[in-house]
Order: sequence, then structure tokens, then C-alpha cells
Amino acid sequence: MLADDVKDPKGQPPGKGQSAVRDESSQSFDEQESESMEFVQSHHPELVALLQRLKSMKRDEYDTAIRDIVKVRKRLETLEKRDLKLHGVELDAWKLQSKIDLLLARAVAQDKEFDPSALRTLVQKRIENQKERLELELANLLERQKQIKESLGRFEGHEEERISQQLSALMKRVDSKRVKSGKNKPTKKDP
Repeated sequence: MLADDVKDPKGQPPGKGQSAVRDESSQSFDEQESESMEFVQSHHPELVALLQRLKSMKRDEYDTAIRDIVKVRKRLETLEKRDLKLHGVELDAWKLQSKIDLLLARAVAQDKEFDPSALRTLVQKRIENQKERLELELANLLERQKQIKESLGRFEGHEEERISQQLSALMKRVDSKRVKSGKNKPTKKDP
């Protein structure tokens, strides 16, 4: 099954910004390669040419790069379902790291003098991205802390009521299973 064959709940194929998440282990390498190249073309087109050269010159390194991209895609697709903001930040982080890696590879491959200003710009953007991620994580933690405090507040002063509710529900389950098994004797109502 190809990504084009996957439909959303309305019967439409995934559009831009949507993804057809599949179990990567069930895909052939050719499918993974194709989807990875589409991902790279969408998010870091400069990398495509390098990957194509790598494919013809160093196949093992190319295969490793594709597997790494598959892992990144899978992680980002999972994150996209959980937290769109964090997904955007993480996608930007991957793009920045990919650009840094590409710039360093070009610097090593060329005999010319290397100009570190482009690298400095990318590192500065990566630092800003890391700060944005931490701020987002902190906001998420503070929201989660608020939710936990609210849940805890609903328990305080109502412990006996909750014990009775849960005990009653458990006893009903026991009674139901006894009836199903032919042991019609209900349990005592007050344990």
C-alpha cells in the first residue's frame, strides 16, 4: 500500500501537512527510500543532490542515511499527532542540523578556504530553536502540573466517597462474573 492509497476519515488522500503513518517495518526499503526522498525534497531540497551522489558512490552510507531519515520521519509523524507546536520545532531542529551537516560535508570536500559565517548563522538559529523547544516543554509541564493539581483537588476531602464508589463497582463485577459462571450467590454488599 502506498501513501497515495491511504485515505483520511472523509475518504480523501492525505493532503499537505498530513501524513500516512504506517508501520515502517512492513515497508520495503524501496518504499522507505521513496518516502524519505519525498520528505527530504519537501524539507531540505539541497540534501537530495548529496544523497543521490552518495547512492552512486557509497551505497552503505546512503542506506544508513535513508534509515536515519526513516527514523526521523516516524518520530515527527508521531509527534505531529501529539503536539503540533513541538512537531514544528522538532522539524525545524532537524532541518537546521541537516543544513549544518551538509555545510560541514561541503567544507571537508572542498579545497577552498572555509567561511565560518554561514556555519555561525546556522548554529545561532539552532540555539534559538533549542531555546524555543525548552520554552515549549516548560509550558507543557506547567499545563500538566495545573491538570494534576486539579485532579488532586477533586480527591481531597472525598476519599471515603471514592473508596465506596470504586468498591461498589468492583463488587458488581464480581457478582456479574459469578452469575455468568453459575455461582448465583451475590457477594455481601458491605465488606
